[in-house]
Amino acid sequence: MSAAVRDRVAVVASEIVTAVGCFAAGLVVILGIPGVADGLRAAIAALFGQPVLPPDKAKVALSLALTPIATLFGALLYDRLGRVFEPGPLPPLVAAAQRPGPARAGVISLVYLGAAVVGSYALGFLMQLLGAPIAEQPLVLELVAAGGPALASLVFSALALAPLGEELFFRGLLFRRVASRAGMWAGLVTSALLFAVFHGNIRGLVVYFWLGLVFAGVYAATGRLSCAIAVHFGNNAITLLILLTQRAPAGTP
Repeated sequence: MSAAVRDRVAVVASEIVTAVGCFAAGLVVILGIPGVADGLRAAIAALFGQPVLPPDKAKVALSLALTPIATLFGALLYDRLGRVFEPGPLPPLVAAAQRPGPARAGVISLVYLGAAVVGSYALGFLMQLLGAPIAEQPLVLELVAAGGPALASLVFSALALAPLGEELFFRGLLFRRVASRAGMWAGLVTSALLFAVFHGNIRGLVVYFWLGLVFAGVYAATGRLSCAIAVHFGNNAITLLILLTQRAPAGTP
């Protein structure tokens, strides 16, 4: 193994360790400090109402926002650590003079959104043919079926918090840092793989990996993190709309 390859592997490994550590620290802040999680759940219940579900599942429904909030805390810590240990600011993915204007960036984002949706369904079809069908997380399906405050908390988490927190963490920091120090392909694969693993849905791993590539790709194409956030938002919104059209009332067999 050449020295250049060893250096790239070391960069990727160090960034993975740092990212995982910062995410864990965010979870500790939100879930480990007494009263923080309960306070956030109470705030969400006050905002959207108490889900009409068994107490344990109602608590889970109100906890959906906790992980994206923890991701935001982790991103803040990750950013601060980078500023302390890096000798200077990271170079931009795309030089300001070469970035597409807002209209062109919007068109590019729509193309990547189409790639996210079409690619996800193509992968789902392929996995079905291979005998390993992709499945949405059961909790998501149950909250969609329940409607009311349970669905509202899901929408808030999926459309507001998740695109912002996850794009700041996985693309704005992890992808950009690895890409600038170890190369674009290393950044794409590392950020997409960690993004997929962090979602904890083994049966959907390949789709999350694809989405991670798409979200990083639109960021690299435009140099605008806002485009990655917009594509992430659009993908989640389309997924929720499809689930809503297919939902059955809660309790229906």
